[in-house]
Amino acid sequence: MIRKRGTWIACVGPIGVGKSTLAAIVARRTGASFVPERFGENPFLERFYAPGGIERWGFQTEVSFLTQRVDQVNEIAQSIAEGRSVVTDFTPQQNPIFARITVDPMEFGLYRELYDRLFEGLPRPDRLICLDAELRTIMARIRRRKRDMESGITADYLRKLRAGYATWRENPPCQTLWIDTSRMPIPSDLVARANALDAVMHSLEPDTREALFGKTG
Repeated sequence: MIRKRGTWIACVGPIGVGKSTLAAIVARRTGASFVPERFGENPFLERFYAPGGIERWGFQTEVSFLTQRVDQVNEIAQSIAEGRSVVTDFTPQQNPIFARITVDPMEFGLYRELYDRLFEGLPRPDRLICLDAELRTIMARIRRRKRDMESGITADYLRKLRAGYATWRENPPCQTLWIDTSRMPIPSDLVARANALDAVMHSLEPDTREALFGKTG
């Protein structure tokens, strides 16, 4: 009997759009495993977000994320090969979006070479759920979270990040659903969570939903 391959759905987008909350909800709804980004394991991240940190620690931070993400994607590859589906709040294809903002242009070529070599042959998500929100909304949400590490995030950084994701509208790395969460505070509002989940589930073909995730109601 041929083992059926699992499916990988990734919820992605700028900081503060609700992707981690939505990814966890989608995983529960579909019976898939939720695999969160391990950003807390990056030893450079706190220094990166400090004043002047992007210029000083951008390359180190992004390379550290690469090595962590390769480990996670290898784990995901094993899971989906064994027929288990996963939902993540990241995708490897977002790494260069961040690096174009944070890595010195002279170093980006080296970074891109590392990225291409590390992820060659590894799986990519089957479906992206790309979340976005208005800049002022994202800034307000970050302030409300009151995370010390995020206090140095600037509007200019977020503007560039949103622009980087927006390039996927013309050339998406895989089949992509876009959700504007400006008026959908997913982490704090039950109705917003329900509406976002409905949008995700309706974006999946009915036969695919049952075939890949089992009966979902």
